[in-house]
Amino acid sequence: MAAQPRGNNFANALMGACLLGMAYYGLYMDQADGKGATRGLTSTDPATGIKLPNEIKISGKSLELLGIGVRTKAGVVNVYSAGLYLTADVRKTLKPFAGKTSAQLARDPGFFTTVTAHSGPKAVILAFARDVAVAKVADALSAVPGARQSVKEELGKCITKNGDLRKGDQLMFNWAKKDTVLVKSKYETFCTIRDAPLASGLLGMYLGPQAVSPKLKASIAERAQELLSE
Repeated sequence: MAAQPRGNNFANALMGACLLGMAYYGLYMDQADGKGATRGLTSTDPATGIKLPNEIKISGKSLELLGIGVRTKAGVVNVYSAGLYLTADVRKTLKPFAGKTSAQLARDPGFFTTVTAHSGPKAVILAFARDVAVAKVADALSAVPGARQSVKEELGKCITKNGDLRKGDQLMFNWAKKDTVLVKSKYETFCTIRDAPLASGLLGMYLGPQAVSPKLKASIAERAQELLSE
């Protein structure tokens, strides 16, 4: 058999490298500087098989994945995987909890209060595991205690802007400031809502005592224990 030309071998190798790079490249686009999520490893939600990047960049700042967990319907239907992102200096914020096991952290309300209070930008990515009527998602996410009805309606309109959500679609909530939430898709910012009760209540839906994803909170506790042990 004739040897394959070296040029073809080089082209095939280059194509393979490009495809591998695309497979690991985050899809979220940074609205401020046009850059995507940094290249690197991903983490997988064992319940859904959904992968999220371990690091993303927002407005020039790198945020690290602190936990990933499934949101279910009636405890049996996987709706989406949620990933929480914070800046790397969260390690300093969590130092008082060093020495505790992940199980102890998961049961400690003070631990999640500290995570919530961590300064700097935060983000939650929702990666959908199935097709979902966007109106149902908007209703669920708009049920924020303490927020004014007009602000809840604004959030609902924002979420429903592009129609129903399909398997593989993603939404991001970005807490740019303590009282400001940006709602994004993979490719655009839908809206910016400045309202302290809404911002606090929306974050509380994932970190509070009645969080919608206990698996996410357990994952956050596990990752925090790892960070504090390094």
